[in-house]
Amino acid sequence: MNENNISPKKNFTRIEATLPPDIEATLRSYLKIQRQDCELQEEKAQLQKVLTEHLSKSPDGYWFPVVDGTELKVRFARDTEIEYDETLLRARLGGKYKCLLKPDLRKIRQHLSELEEILSPVLDKVGTPDRDKVKAAIDSGDVKREIFSGAFRKETKTRLAVMKFQSEAT
Repeated sequence: MNENNISPKKNFTRIEATLPPDIEATLRSYLKIQRQDCELQEEKAQLQKVLTEHLSKSPDGYWFPVVDGTELKVRFARDTEIEYDETLLRARLGGKYKCLLKPDLRKIRQHLSELEEILSPVLDKVGTPDRDKVKAAIDSGDVKREIFSGAFRKETKTRLAVMKFQSEAT
C-alpha cells in the first residue's frame, strides 16, 4: 500500500480478553523469539563490524570467498553521510541558502498539508487517490459511486505488535 493511503494513527480501545494457558504460552514463546531476534541482530552487527574491519583496506566492490564449499558474494561499500547544521547555514548564507537545497521527501511528508495547494498543478503526476477525498466526492454527489466499480482493490491488513508494557509514569 502506498504511504499516502496509510490512515492517520487511530485511537485504539483497550481489549478485555481472557488469557487462556495456550495463548499465554504463545505469548511467552513470542517474547522469547523477540529476545533471540534482538540478540541475533546484535551478533550480526558485530560480525559485520569484523568483516568491515577485514575489508577496510580494500576498494569498494564485491568479494567472492568460498566457505564450507559455498561461494559467497560480499558487497563492500563505504557511504559517506553528511548532516548539515541547517539553522547555522541558513543564518550564514541568507538568501544564498536556497541554492543549496533539493527536495527532501521526509520534510515534504512533514509539511504535506501546507504543500497540497502548491502541488495542485502537478497532482496528476505526483498524487494518488485519497480514500477520504473519494468518499467525500461520492457523498457530495460530485462523483458517482459506479465509477469506482472494478477500479480499486480493498484489502484489510491485520497488524499485531507484542511488546513489554511500560507505564507512562516510567
